Amino acid sequence: MKKISVTRISALFLILLSMVWIFSGCKKDTDGSPDVPAGTPVFESITPTEGPTTTMLTLKGQGLGQMVSIVFDLNNAPAIINPNLNTETCILFRVPDTAFRGQQNIILTNVDGKTLTVPFDVQAYSIVNSAFPTDFQAGSTVTLSGNNLDVCSKVVLEGSTDEAEIVSSSLNTAVIKMPATELTKCRLVLTSPAGDRTTDVILINIDKALPVFTDALMNGFESWSWGGTFEPSSDFVITGTSSMKAAYDPAGTWGGLQLGNGGSINITEYRYFTFWIKGADVEKKMQFWINWQDQKVDVVIPAGVWTYYKYDLLTDYPTIDKTAVNNITFQMYDEGHTVYFDNIVFIKE
Repeated sequence: MKKISVTRISALFLILLSMVWIFSGCKKDTDGSPDVPAGTPVFESITPTEGPTTTMLTLKGQGLGQMVSIVFDLNNAPAIINPNLNTETCILFRVPDTAFRGQQNIILTNVDGKTLTVPFDVQAYSIVNSAFPTDFQAGSTVTLSGNNLDVCSKVVLEGSTDEAEIVSSSLNTAVIKMPATELTKCRLVLTSPAGDRTTDVILINIDKALPVFTDALMNGFESWSWGGTFEPSSDFVITGTSSMKAAYDPAGTWGGLQLGNGGSINITEYRYFTFWIKGADVEKKMQFWINWQDQKVDVVIPAGVWTYYKYDLLTDYPTIDKTAVNNITFQMYDEGHTVYFDNIVFIKE
């Protein structure tokens, strides 16, 4: 039988004893955060000293343990506290999405109710939620709606160096004058003290469309209309100086704004058919055709507002002869009302 030396047994005993001592001396970590007691908080620095929402801030000082509240005081916007990122001398947190812009104080409060006040400048991106109209031409104006538009210093058409002129601006609204551009469509890049922000809204360049009507009938189209009075008017416009005023007879019979062409146009390079209608005093229904009697589409026109209509020629008009489009007709039946059409065009994208 193999013998085990006394020296070897003693060594094993000492190893086991040391392991017991190590485990008995460990305290179970219940939340994963460092054990930092609350103290009297003292501010030393914050980096950066300004920035937009979501910016990560590093606050350094003394006695920063067990902070339970961090608030940006302009609108009492709370920041999220992560105990794992806190020590007695350093705290990491982000500027909350809900913080108002401007110079203000960050108020930190610990578990004992002791507070620390830190100055900070919340900067804000200029944000666009909507634009009207979404059609533009060189020199036309577009009204942007959103937030922090009063601090926007520059508007550029994405993908180019073409810059729009800021005509006027306020907190929630800005009016811009569009430049000439080779782009067929674009988003806008807005510059503010917080940096650049690109809009989700897409604008369509009517100067690069194939027009049937903008300020006047174009590309060989003329009015073959009946059942009302149909003529260009400056009463209301989307772009340019005129829209097509369509005063349908109220006699309860079919009336038609028929735009016919003695020849035809080729639209094979274009993907969409688009137009605007300003509604009457009541909601109305209408039907229209591309190439008379080839394919009908029904339209609901909301009352009193401009509404944009866009149709995919591949799916909505799969059977028309795209090499020979010669007629656009809009019909209204029963108690005709006055509506306005603008920018009846074909666009590529």
